[in-house]
Amino acid sequence: MKTFEGLVYVKHGRIGSKSEGPDYYLQTWDREYLLKYADIGPWELDYYLEFFCRKFVEITGEPDKEGNTMKVTTIKEICVGYIPQKDGTQLAAKKE
Repeated sequence: MKTFEGLVYVKHGRIGSKSEGPDYYLQTWDREYLLKYADIGPWELDYYLEFFCRKFVEITGEPDKEGNTMKVTTIKEICVGYIPQKDGTQLAAKKE
C-alpha cells in the first residue's frame, strides 16, 4: 500500500452515454489518479468519495499496473492550503 496526498475532484465526462456518471480523481503534485472505492455501476454515485470532493485528503491505496486508477483503502481529510509536494512541503503562493 502507498500513501498519496492531494485534492479530490469529480468529472462528468461520459455525458450522453449509457454509462453516464461521475468519475472521481485525486490530483497530486505531479499527476492525477482515477479513484475507485466501491464496486458500483458507472452510472452510480460513490457516496463515500462524494463526501471528500473538493477537499485535500490523504489516501492509502494501490495504483493499478498502468498507474492510472487507484483502489482506495482508506481516505481522510487533511488540513493544508495547497497540494503537498512529494517532499512534504507545500507550494507557497506568489507574492507580488
